[in-house]
Amino acid sequence: MTATQHSLIPRPSDETRLHLYLAWGCPFCHRVLAALELAGLTEHVSTTWVLNIKGATGWEISPGHDPLFGELNINGVYQQLEPDIEHVPSVPLLVDLSSKTLLSTSSSQMTRFFSHGMNGAYAVKRDLCPVSLIEEIDSMNTWLHANINRAVYLAGFANERADYEGRVMKLFQSLDKLEARLCASPYLLGTKLTESDLYLLATLVRFDSVYYPLFRCSVRRIDDYVALSDYLARLRSINGSADTYDHALIREHYFCSTMHVNGKIRDLTHSRLIPMDLCAYHHAIIETAPQS
Repeated sequence: MTATQHSLIPRPSDETRLHLYLAWGCPFCHRVLAALELAGLTEHVSTTWVLNIKGATGWEISPGHDPLFGELNINGVYQQLEPDIEHVPSVPLLVDLSSKTLLSTSSSQMTRFFSHGMNGAYAVKRDLCPVSLIEEIDSMNTWLHANINRAVYLAGFANERADYEGRVMKLFQSLDKLEARLCASPYLLGTKLTESDLYLLATLVRFDSVYYPLFRCSVRRIDDYVALSDYLARLRSINGSADTYDHALIREHYFCSTMHVNGKIRDLTHSRLIPMDLCAYHHAIIETAPQS
């Protein structure tokens, strides 16, 4: 039996204890965490952070950090939760600790669940998915997932020149469309921050330091776009946004982890060396400066 997308995540009851398994490096976890944080619901969900460097066996968990079964990897958690279903052991993963039930493995589903206050169970601090915009949000989310969020991976994992060039061209044509769109409005759907902006934030935050060098998405940096770079700065300045990502951990994850592509192990960098960025350079200058 193969796992399919679960039905709507049920509204939590008084007995429900929601728990997320997340990875700092994962952009699909990022969109979920951003929705949870910006909706103001973090106190209602506990979290297990998997180990940042992913090895050949997949996502691992520090001893004592799996509250469900005491497992040491995500694969073990899935097998305990649903032993008769063949899952791809991935994060994000949402479970109910009280019933030991798997609730969702879909980042888009979890993002919507938190945007809507867990199906109306709680008031939200920001309405990230207003009813008046829901069709536009759904359409934009679908477009972003295909043309931006997944597109960087398709380019980075391409093995043949023609395939790689075609995917990179499509990616940057999509970024050019976003640049034009954001010249006319502060957010993707006008003057209001929505779920769609969280989808784009997760990719833009990683682009210049990871996707540009490591995934060879190297036509331009986000810094080279006027509107996109202003937009990213605007998103980063939102209260709570900075709590949804860790730049150092993102870089460590991508440059030091083993990737899994279509069930196959893939090393994108054999040296495991994390490139020096401007921040690290300035820190090194300070550390090596002669003491007066």
